[in-house]
Amino acid sequence: MSDCEKTGSCCETKPESKGECGSASPQDCCPVELAAQKWSASFCQAMTEVQVDILKEKIKKAWGPEMEKVGDAVLEAMLKRAKAHVDLRENIKKVFLSGQK
Repeated sequence: MSDCEKTGSCCETKPESKGECGSASPQDCCPVELAAQKWSASFCQAMTEVQVDILKEKIKKAWGPEMEKVGDAVLEAMLKRAKAHVDLRENIKKVFLSGQK
């Protein structure tokens, strides 16, 4: 009895496959096993997304106003930083252009 027969993961749609997809290349993988793995991974991803959505709501409820104020402060700082970068480049440009007489 082969390993796949013992575990029940034999691939009926691709008999030459050993039924496992862990280290196998996709073309050597059983399509049934590959589909089961992908659905399992998708379930885990969806569960995580739902958890994140739930936590987002709770965080907004608990700290929303404070986070809005922090968000405003961060935005203001980023805008000042962006302007400083633009000003720096303009100043460098003026220095280089003044040397090209």
